[in-house]
Amino acid sequence: MTVVVKSSPENVIALPKQLLESLRLSDGEEVMAIVDGQTLRLARLDEFLALRGALAGDDSFDEAMTYLEHAWDQWTLPDIA
Repeated sequence: MTVVVKSSPENVIALPKQLLESLRLSDGEEVMAIVDGQTLRLARLDEFLALRGALAGDDSFDEAMTYLEHAWDQWTLPDIA
């Protein structure tokens, strides 16, 4: 399977139907995209938010979240030919 990445001004990632089914995601479902080196990880937003609640008050987790939010704000997609 080939996936073509395109930039968009909206916060939307479009995935092929076969990949959606493999990931057990539904059309329109919100996920958290996490970039780890060359790997893009997707986590269901409700599971991600539950994790944040479970780690409330954990300073290391809060620092990591701040780092991720800053990195997300700075991330730009390269121009695709």
